Amino acid sequence: MRKNRLTTFLIFILYFGTVSGQTANPLKGTAEAQTLLQEFPFLGKLLTTETPWEIQPQLLAKNVFDRMPQIAQGNEVYPLLFSDQREENGWAGEKIFDQLAYESEYYSFDREYPSIKLHVGRPLVFGVQHGRIEAVAKGKKLASRFPYLDSAVIPGFLKKLDNIVDLLASYGAKRLPNDFYLASNYVLPNGIKMTVTNLTGSTNGSPYVEIELTPMVPVKKFAGSQTLAFPEAEGAGRYATGGRGGRVFVVTSLDDYLLKGRPGRPEGTYGQASDYATTLGEGKWIPYVDDLGNAHSGEGRPLLPGFPALAAEKLIHGTLREAVEAEGPRYIVFAVSGTINLKAPLEIKNPYITIAGQTAPGEGIQIRNFGIEVETHNVILRFLRIRVGDIKGPGDLKRLLGEQTHALDLSGMNIIADHCDIAFACDQVFNTYGQNMREATTIQWSYIYGGLSASTHEKGNHSMTSVGVGWGWVSSHHNLLAHGRVRNPRIDMLTYDFRNNVIYNFVGTGYGSENDYLRLNYVGNTLKKGPDSKGNPKYAWSENTRWAQCYGKGNKLPDDFKSVFGKSEVAVISEPIPFIPVIMQSAEEAYRLVVEKGGATKPVRDNITSYVSQTVKNGTGFIPGTTADWPNGGFAKYPKANAPVDANKNGIPDKWEISRGLDLKKTKANGHDLDPKYENIEVYMNSL
Repeated sequence: MRKNRLTTFLIFILYFGTVSGQTANPLKGTAEAQTLLQEFPFLGKLLTTETPWEIQPQLLAKNVFDRMPQIAQGNEVYPLLFSDQREENGWAGEKIFDQLAYESEYYSFDREYPSIKLHVGRPLVFGVQHGRIEAVAKGKKLASRFPYLDSAVIPGFLKKLDNIVDLLASYGAKRLPNDFYLASNYVLPNGIKMTVTNLTGSTNGSPYVEIELTPMVPVKKFAGSQTLAFPEAEGAGRYATGGRGGRVFVVTSLDDYLLKGRPGRPEGTYGQASDYATTLGEGKWIPYVDDLGNAHSGEGRPLLPGFPALAAEKLIHGTLREAVEAEGPRYIVFAVSGTINLKAPLEIKNPYITIAGQTAPGEGIQIRNFGIEVETHNVILRFLRIRVGDIKGPGDLKRLLGEQTHALDLSGMNIIADHCDIAFACDQVFNTYGQNMREATTIQWSYIYGGLSASTHEKGNHSMTSVGVGWGWVSSHHNLLAHGRVRNPRIDMLTYDFRNNVIYNFVGTGYGSENDYLRLNYVGNTLKKGPDSKGNPKYAWSENTRWAQCYGKGNKLPDDFKSVFGKSEVAVISEPIPFIPVIMQSAEEAYRLVVEKGGATKPVRDNITSYVSQTVKNGTGFIPGTTADWPNGGFAKYPKANAPVDANKNGIPDKWEISRGLDLKKTKANGHDLDPKYENIEVYMNSL
């Protein structure tokens, strides 16, 4: 019997390859491999590396790139992104036939869905890639490092890439069908898929080709091997580690302080151009001349009020700011209930942080006056109420009359925001920015609302809901976008998975910038008109660029809408953009769940979240001019509440530990007494 089983096993291995699922590499050492190693060295090395997607990311990067790229986000134990750029008078970039990749990237944040991208003709620099006048002006200064290609070389270059299939046909290479007219998909040996997208003419108009290499199917070896941020985490940011392994900070004070002070604004400063500025009256604006020297009739720059600088203050222990600005992995829990009146934005620039709003006693925490700006990786934000309001002050942005533009900005990888209330900004309320730090971000089960229409923005009515721009992957699912005039949402260049969301009481719907490219899944969403929906949109997504790839299915639209996508130039594709999966429902069921269970529901749903939910359900409410227009002035008031006893100071209430059979004298926050994957304090947070 043993002999028969062994024989069967050996036959299986000989026929199907190694136990890992990869066949022995037949391409290694062949003339075809040598040709690729000469003409497209990166691909030649990738195709001849045994089980490339299963080996450690550092080893694969070292084996296949011309030179070892840097870890751009993450660390050596858990790298999220490797990247490299061509240098002026130095390294020229990855050789690809007769061209060079100005930038190369290896995304390893999700081991089941790795991706390698090579960028020919442009690096991922905002000034080179975006079509805005200011960006084009900056991009011209980089021309010596990243010279524009002659568009005449692109057809021949694409042909050489296409010929790889013919070269490797005997090894199983073939062309795949594709319904985006600017892209070509290929099956290559060694379980590799290659996608070539010609985006020449997009954004600033220069030649640009993106080559992406991924596994043909998700890497089974790593299915379930990475620990979710919390059991319900989904999408691109699902593997955020947060504060795992770190210290516990307990917030005991609602105070805030200015550790670095705030810059003032001198008199005579002029803001961002708009047609609104020309209505302000004589002496209150100047004509607009852009960075390229072009005058714009009908537009002006408004005169902004001057403000004095604010002096630095001493650190206050026990505050949210102290914990946020600390270094190293850290959990932040709350032993106080009430409103934190910030004196400046909370900037999360040090990685590995979990902020658990659900741990607050009583009715919880509300953050006011300023928002949160994330510019790092591995961040978990849960059950936070970030309600900014229209605060006037010095401001450090020339384009503002007041202090704050946004409520929550996310820039980085392995970031997830879950069950948050994000509200009352004088520009976009919520944003994902991947221009400088690539994105692998999830926003889920959150309420985004109340873009202020008569606040401190110098363009006047500037009620905006959400923007996403840059590069990387963003998951937006089971969210409510409500009472925001436009940008519901506005997305440029990202790969964006927008599903099971609810958009209510809008004037304008979703769109992207003219001439920008985009990859969008728009699935299972509900658009519901409200009292302010008096505009005339007829589409859920009014894209105006032929470089966009858009997939739509199962959306519930108003009766007078014509379709999901509105411009003939947009490539409406028949298959979804490959993306990390999310458990979803029909649009109707998702609507019910979002209205009933979304937003900052823990420790309780406060009266503002309840009001927003009720307006959606009843078809009532309105876009606020200022926060004063809404019930209670837009902000909840919480009675004082005592935190549960935590005698051992580990951030976990003693009563909870005792109920789980833990020893108060021995239990540590970072222990694994209750779960092999989650630390004790994570189990506590996740149980609330």
